[in-house]
Amino acid sequence: MAIYQETNDFLVQCFHKLEAPLPSPVPTQLGSDVALRYNIHQLEIAIIQKLARYVSGLNASLLLLETGYTQELGALFRTLDEFHEDIVFLALPILGGVETTDTHKKYLEHFFQEEFDNPDNAILSTQKRETIPRKRIRAVIANSVLNALNPHDSQELSRTISQAYSGYVHGASCHICEMVDGKQLKYHLSGMPGTYRQDEFSYNYWDYAYRGLITV
Repeated sequence: MAIYQETNDFLVQCFHKLEAPLPSPVPTQLGSDVALRYNIHQLEIAIIQKLARYVSGLNASLLLLETGYTQELGALFRTLDEFHEDIVFLALPILGGVETTDTHKKYLEHFFQEEFDNPDNAILSTQKRETIPRKRIRAVIANSVLNALNPHDSQELSRTISQAYSGYVHGASCHICEMVDGKQLKYHLSGMPGTYRQDEFSYNYWDYAYRGLITV
């Protein structure tokens, strides 16, 4: 797995180079507390934040892979799918793939929104964070001039990739059954090192490492 660690180290270096010219979050008053927040809400800031989660997620994924926690790794892969999709979506107006759409504007509005409108009392907060439906994000990507596939195939491919690991997030029975192994068919509750599941996820890991490389 040395090649994976080398790839992750390279991605960290690339991230810091991309991060360098962008403004940092600033101390911001939130109720009676102070927290770091961005006072500029633009595409580049959202991209670097999503990329931070992607690279960090790859590093976390490698730790899970090495110890055989394939169920947890599957759930993390599912988040990486969405982070990558978000980065592509957000980068399209910058790369000239599409004009900035209403979907982009709404996305940024919700992305930078605080979780609670009453920071000192979450229970009394009336604000609910809206999310942009995944199909709208995929539609923008599919209709970009930079997309090599026809729009229908592009959206179906994205949906299929997303669906592949959804069962690990929601705990579908068919996925949980993968924790059962050995002659006595017992559940493995401390990872599955040395099993075919670890080998399978080790193979799949490269897909996410590769997507990280083409993203940066």
